[in-house]
Amino acid sequence: MAEQVERAIVVTGEASVRRAPDTAVVSLAVTVRDARPARARDAASQRASDVLATLRQLGLPDADVQAASLVVQPVHDYASGTQKLIGFDASRPITVRLRDLELLGPVLDGLVDDGATQVQGTVMQLAEPEEASREALAAAYAAAAGRAEALAAAAGLTLGEPIRIEEEAGWVPFRGQDMAMMRGAVAEGAPTEVAVGEIEISARVRTWFNLG
Repeated sequence: MAEQVERAIVVTGEASVRRAPDTAVVSLAVTVRDARPARARDAASQRASDVLATLRQLGLPDADVQAASLVVQPVHDYASGTQKLIGFDASRPITVRLRDLELLGPVLDGLVDDGATQVQGTVMQLAEPEEASREALAAAYAAAAGRAEALAAAAGLTLGEPIRIEEEAGWVPFRGQDMAMMRGAVAEGAPTEVAVGEIEISARVRTWFNLG
């Protein structure tokens, strides 16, 4: 008796959906250089306190602001071929989560005005990405099913029920926008213009279908 061979087809589907972000995470630092480490530390702490005060005035809750560390390190000059101590850098990194994007421009302006020396990046996110992620997964499965139908028809076969579905390992289902586009006006004191763009949420699934 001949062994019956199971017939199946394996396909991969990809899809993306786009959403306007509703949250921004701003990373910045206050850095001060001084010949004495204690003075650098105190100055950086004071500037950081000014930044935190501005954030509170703008209505940001303490839970959305992180400023937990202080780093003091020596700075050397090697230009003459020898190591020469020229001072100490004291740095206070601060991370701010903004749930109201209307505040992004005023916050960026306020941070710089109050002593932030480095705005290291602004990442745009969705506060609740799961709904968009599920929509992308459903669209990815639909794409896989469409590919399977086309392949089965080309081979003169009938597409059966799905027998296995996997979200592909290693695929990144959510990609936040790395940086809000910021453009400052030329005139001194003019507010920073911010364009937050969109976020792309992607999914990839692999599906096994029976063939008739």
